[in-house]
Amino acid sequence: MPSSPPPDDTNERVTVLTFDLTDDRYCVDADTVASVFGVSDDEALADASDPWNAGSVTVDGTHVQVVDLPRAFSSAARTTSRVDEPKLIVFAPSDDTERTHGWLVDEVDVTKRVQPADLEATQTGTGLAHVKGRIEIGDEDVIWLDERAIHE
Repeated sequence: MPSSPPPDDTNERVTVLTFDLTDDRYCVDADTVASVFGVSDDEALADASDPWNAGSVTVDGTHVQVVDLPRAFSSAARTTSRVDEPKLIVFAPSDDTERTHGWLVDEVDVTKRVQPADLEATQTGTGLAHVKGRIEIGDEDVIWLDERAIHE
């Protein structure tokens, strides 16, 4: 009986969760996401002086440290308009820490299956540890973020 060929890791597919920040589309490895919630009152988070540490919320009894990504990723000179009901992507705690982190984003889309081998370097990503690169999903360019680098 002939043996099957060894698995080709370059064809391995992973699931990413896509989301929007203003006019840009991003994604993150879906295996790291614990849940997604709608946020009806984001005033305290939106008014925080440091968007990378915008405060915390309690979700299902869990303390979640929040990063306000629309503000963190925008230029200080540009005013970020807020969507009426942003979403909070809550990540599962990593092995390194007991902390639970969340990202305030504009809109969350669906999960998509992609091939990491299709990931391309970005001009801005080379200097930013939290950008893994760019990947095309459907007919859209999507920036793949590294959640661990953002939480450090």
